[in-house]
Amino acid sequence: MNKRFLVVAGIISLAMIFLAGCGGDDGAAGEAGVSSDIVVGVSLPTQREERWVRDRDTMIAEAEREGIDLRVAVADADVAQQAAQVENLLAQGVQVLILAPHDANAAASLVEEAAADGVPVISYDRLILSDMVDVYLSFDNERVGELQGEYITNLVPSGNYIVMSGAPTDNNATLFKRGAMKYIQPLADSGDITIVTERAVDNWLPENALNIVENALTSNNNEVDAILAPNDGTAGGAIQALSAQGLAGSVPVTGQDAELAGVRRIVQGTQSMTIFKDTRELGTAAIQAAITLAQGGSVETNNVVEGVPSLLLTPHVITADNIDMLVDSGYLTREEIEGN
Repeated sequence: MNKRFLVVAGIISLAMIFLAGCGGDDGAAGEAGVSSDIVVGVSLPTQREERWVRDRDTMIAEAEREGIDLRVAVADADVAQQAAQVENLLAQGVQVLILAPHDANAAASLVEEAAADGVPVISYDRLILSDMVDVYLSFDNERVGELQGEYITNLVPSGNYIVMSGAPTDNNATLFKRGAMKYIQPLADSGDITIVTERAVDNWLPENALNIVENALTSNNNEVDAILAPNDGTAGGAIQALSAQGLAGSVPVTGQDAELAGVRRIVQGTQSMTIFKDTRELGTAAIQAAITLAQGGSVETNNVVEGVPSLLLTPHVITADNIDMLVDSGYLTREEIEGN
């Protein structure tokens, strides 16, 4: 695989599949206070994870480059706060809404409000469970789970498993688990794998993952052979629990998002893998899609998810053997990874 694919081919190809639009020459992101002919609202669920900070920064930078007025709100994992922020963005007259829901079901009513105002909605990264969404932009999330499940079962084809999934309010968590269980469930059915704990991690919080793993270790006299952690944050919580028992590094743990802390743990040998989803591509794609929709165009897609036209990008497995992929793509630097 060409290691520079992610930046060179990936971003270029994404730009080509959209009907490009042009913002005003004097426009910039809303944070800079400069108006534009195109006004786009963004509602993000959180900034607690590093990847969501990257999404926000990428969209702001791309909006500045295109000269559009971007107005960003962050819900801090609060359904009511996200609803109020979306209503405020609609009241400001945004022409397109990019919405990454905290709660996939609750956000359906926000899509209806936007539609009533004639505002197209881009469901960003997390699918909103509504047939009124105009387009869904994300990675192939079931494939993410498949990559995690395939990796961990190849590494540990038998033994005691802790299976964690993401927040119940996040539809992506359902897709991740569905993909992973394609590999884990057959081995559980055959008796090769025993799932000693199977729990969702509320709000994706590492401390909730810590508690789940602590309790599982206690209940099973530390006899745990593998942990399916849905993302790097929950992996960190799991590894903290393992470390307290002197097991960090001896029990394989999955992850996702290629967060710096997770990548450092891979180098240190306490986390086995992560999934690299280049959110720079996704954030750029969202702004280009918003421009297209604001100008009355149609966004080209490559899939349909739950009846919604979708553009799904490709995730990649990162282990200690191919961390150079992150460095070569510019996603992280060698100095960051090594802690310098």
